[in-house]
Amino acid sequence: MVLAAEAGPSFHHDALLRLGSFDAVASAPLAALAGCGRAAAGRLEQIHRGMRAADPDAERRAMEACGVVGILLGDPDYPPLLAPLPLPPVLLWVRGRVQACAEDAVAVVGARRATAYGEGQASRFAASLAGHGMAIVSGGARGVDAAAHRAALRVGGTTVAVLGCGLGDPYPEEHAGLFGSIVDAGGLLVSEFPVRRPPRPANFPRRNRIISGLSLTVVVVEAGVASGALVTARHAIDDHQREPCAVPGPVDSPRSAGCNAAIRDGWAHCVLDPEDVLRIAGSATERIGRAAGVRPDLDGLGIPTELREPVMRATELLARRPRIPTERLADELGIDHDRARSVRVFAALVRSRITDAPGPARRTSVAAPDASIRRSPGVGAPGPADQVQPMA
Repeated sequence: MVLAAEAGPSFHHDALLRLGSFDAVASAPLAALAGCGRAAAGRLEQIHRGMRAADPDAERRAMEACGVVGILLGDPDYPPLLAPLPLPPVLLWVRGRVQACAEDAVAVVGARRATAYGEGQASRFAASLAGHGMAIVSGGARGVDAAAHRAALRVGGTTVAVLGCGLGDPYPEEHAGLFGSIVDAGGLLVSEFPVRRPPRPANFPRRNRIISGLSLTVVVVEAGVASGALVTARHAIDDHQREPCAVPGPVDSPRSAGCNAAIRDGWAHCVLDPEDVLRIAGSATERIGRAAGVRPDLDGLGIPTELREPVMRATELLARRPRIPTERLADELGIDHDRARSVRVFAALVRSRITDAPGPARRTSVAAPDASIRRSPGVGAPGPADQVQPMA
């Protein structure tokens, strides 16, 4: 089903809701697909032919050759911020450290043909946010996206690139080295598309919604009035209940006209400094709600009573932002720096003792597939007992 190029998220969710499993959708007669995703008859015929022509075994072999794995909606590794949103991808192809997409993240996006000002601001914001423990999400494109990814890498941070093509032939080609560096540094490449899917124009709006969905907020740096970066920011506010941000630019620069208009029209926060973004991201974290999923035996771990509450808060925070500086940890916990160092040590001990425990609470209505297809190295096909329940 997911290998058919003509099928999109709306079809995927409607078809699964009606027919119950990937196998049932893939083997369904054309008449059973009528109305799925509101697709016209001609398009349904294309989807049906595409599913019949798909070769899951070939896709699995290609994934293995590229070091790519699949994450199904409902899998424990599925990004917790993305799962509850409208029409999340039913399958993500990923390469790298999967846990990177579960960390608190900020998207930094903007013009492909960026000026020195745009690339400089993207670097400034991304480096500072990554230095404060935020993962940096962007689209892997030229200009602002590449500057944001590279800045995060430069300070030893985590960065996630969401691509509008398959991960076997990442686009643009000249960023192959950058993409390799992202993976080597503990980041992640993400796609909604099979490994050999080329970068078609229709892929990028779908890519943009994933960038927004993975992030607590979207920061737009240097974007024209018709920029795809603004589409990403509109997804954040219209579909994902997040508060996007924009970096203002010269009032007479067409490259900054979209950012300036978003600020003027009041739907994006004006951010002048990375601290502005951290405040907005922190507000989003509180609003979304991220409670610790476990309560280990603190007596057995020998943690002093007066440190237990900050240790558990630190345990949750470090699960999402493992590279957060100790100084910032102290500020967020409201404790002094000396105590924060002790809290960090105890939190690491707690984390080391937690095995096979659920992660942070995830606001999702999808049912996890059977363990046999979790972290699938290919394109798993759950049967009737392993149904993925799409969002309504």
